[in-house]
Amino acid sequence: MSLMLRAAMALLMASAVMAVGTVEVSPVQAESLDSIKSAQKVNANRMDDTEQALEGAKKRIRKAVTAATIAQRKFENAQREKKSAQREARRSAAVADQLRREAAYAESEYALGVRAKVRIQAKLESQRNDMDSVARAVYQQGPINELEVIFNSNTPADFTANLVAVDYISRQQQNVETAIMVTQAEVNMQEVRLKELSSKASVASDRARVQLRKAEQALAKATAKQREVVKLRAAKKAALKKARQYAGQVKLRYQRLKKEERRLQTAAKKAIAAAAKAAAQAKARAQAQAQNQGQNSSGELSWPVPGYSKSGSVGPRIHPIYGYNSCHTGIDIGAPSGLSVKAAESGTVATISRGGIYGNAVLLVHANGLTTFYAHLSSTSVQIGQSVGAGEQVGLVGSTGWSTGPHLHFETRINGTPYDPMGWFGGAKTQIGCSN
Repeated sequence: MSLMLRAAMALLMASAVMAVGTVEVSPVQAESLDSIKSAQKVNANRMDDTEQALEGAKKRIRKAVTAATIAQRKFENAQREKKSAQREARRSAAVADQLRREAAYAESEYALGVRAKVRIQAKLESQRNDMDSVARAVYQQGPINELEVIFNSNTPADFTANLVAVDYISRQQQNVETAIMVTQAEVNMQEVRLKELSSKASVASDRARVQLRKAEQALAKATAKQREVVKLRAAKKAALKKARQYAGQVKLRYQRLKKEERRLQTAAKKAIAAAAKAAAQAKARAQAQAQNQGQNSSGELSWPVPGYSKSGSVGPRIHPIYGYNSCHTGIDIGAPSGLSVKAAESGTVATISRGGIYGNAVLLVHANGLTTFYAHLSSTSVQIGQSVGAGEQVGLVGSTGWSTGPHLHFETRINGTPYDPMGWFGGAKTQIGCSN
């Protein structure tokens, strides 16, 4: 409870006691403030947790932004590498294409050379055939035939003619041999050239295959970088989206808690106002009662649920429903639901509450500043301002409000301070120490 609420409550109680000396703020109202205090504490803890979560969300966004920045740099690097790989692929493809053309040209030259070799070999074969014919003729006539041709000439003219013929045949033979040698040399040169062309075509083809593989590898690298680019872009968007969604959820939760905090502050103010009003009403009724009733001579009370004994004592405890530390300012009397609850002493009905932690409850104001309180009723049998005699029914046993089963919560207070009710039933009238 805030200092403002504590000060207001203290001022309210003091004014009520000083005015009459016989009335005090309704326990229902005081406990309502305590419940608001507990709710405010729980809400404040939740707000602290949410503020921490909100700070965590901001950190997550910062981390996501950092990751996105890194991803963006990787994305840009991947884009550059992709473009570089694409350029390399195009260059390698162009080189491979040029080398393929060179290889095709070399192969064409090689094919032409093969055909030229075939022609030269055919020429050589023809020359060799001519040489063979001359050789066969010489072989058939023999080397003496040339002299016989010359010496068998009958006239100088025959001699001259025969000598010219022999010389012609000799020169023809020499020409054929020379032609054969030249043609053979051409064949040999053509074979060398064909080997060079074949090697050139093979080298160009191999280089073309190497460049083609480079182009394929560069293209594969570019494709992989493209996939990496797409993946990085998606990861960046997903990280930012997730972080922002989480931050939005935490912020919405924080706003709801702030709204609940404002509602509880308003409820606390209303509870203070209601307590002031109840105190004023109780004060007026007590003054009227003091004029019409005598003092309580015995100082003892009647048991509110005859035939049933106490099942819960006063003092500090862990709340049976919500588990937080609380102060039990009365006793519990376990009894079946619907059983009659009697007034412990004659008095006036000061307040009747419905809902909240006590459910249906009745507050009676008696003489000498004494009040009795009956809570968790299934129903009430009296009205505010009604005079009630000792033993008269005020309601029925129930389990309304924050209750785990049918019972009566019974309190006794003197000038607003809670006392152990058993002090009116043979025990000591001691103030409940944990109520402040």
